[in-house]
Amino acid sequence: MNQKPKNEIVYAFFDGDNISDAIEILLVENKIIEATRLSEDIKEAMYEIEKKLKSIIGVEIVIIGGDDLLIRYEGEKLTKAVVEDVRKLFKSKTGISMSCGIGANITESIQNLHLAKLYGRDQIRGLSY
Repeated sequence: MNQKPKNEIVYAFFDGDNISDAIEILLVENKIIEATRLSEDIKEAMYEIEKKLKSIIGVEIVIIGGDDLLIRYEGEKLTKAVVEDVRKLFKSKTGISMSCGIGANITESIQNLHLAKLYGRDQIRGLSY
């Protein structure tokens, strides 16, 4: 892994693990109330994550929707603790883990997110921080 650049722009792409599978299973099993509850929990988690990230100077939310989050930040502005806090907050609200890919550009962050999923989910892959 590369070192986190100092004062350079870095991207982090977060994605909930197996969300569509979890919802589909609930719907197939006719557990409509549980599926609705999970959907609401995901919305609440993303709302709380958005609030948290907006309070950090230098962090810009590029995309937030469903269980996807793409942020842009200066290399020194986002610590490992903040990345872990995002993932922990999502899991505490939904019961489902979240993977993250970090990169020097959007493409690299997406590729690292894909690697995190391939290596078993519930991971962070990419630039060290």
